[in-house]
Amino acid sequence: MESNRYHVSIAPLADRKLAAHIEFLARVSEQAAIRLYTAYEGVLGFLMDSPKSCPLYIPKKPMDTELRYKLFFDRYRIVFEIIDNAVYAYDIQDCRQGVDNYLV
Repeated sequence: MESNRYHVSIAPLADRKLAAHIEFLARVSEQAAIRLYTAYEGVLGFLMDSPKSCPLYIPKKPMDTELRYKLFFDRYRIVFEIIDNAVYAYDIQDCRQGVDNYLV
């Protein structure tokens, strides 16, 4: 049986940004840090199955690609592109921060 799942690849900088958020949160509340990481794992699973159901992302500077995003843990957004059967996540954003801090 052929799998319709997508391969998800996270950009190293996006991964480091989320790790920094988790580390900061762990200093305040270990349970909250665990919930954030669990939500992140959940969004990765979602992207493996249905990334095309996510809305389009309009970056602050026009790009020659179709980006999408998925919100998780109430205030984080993962920005990605779908190419064939792969999802490439370029940025993980804390939506509470200003737009100038975003990579895309």
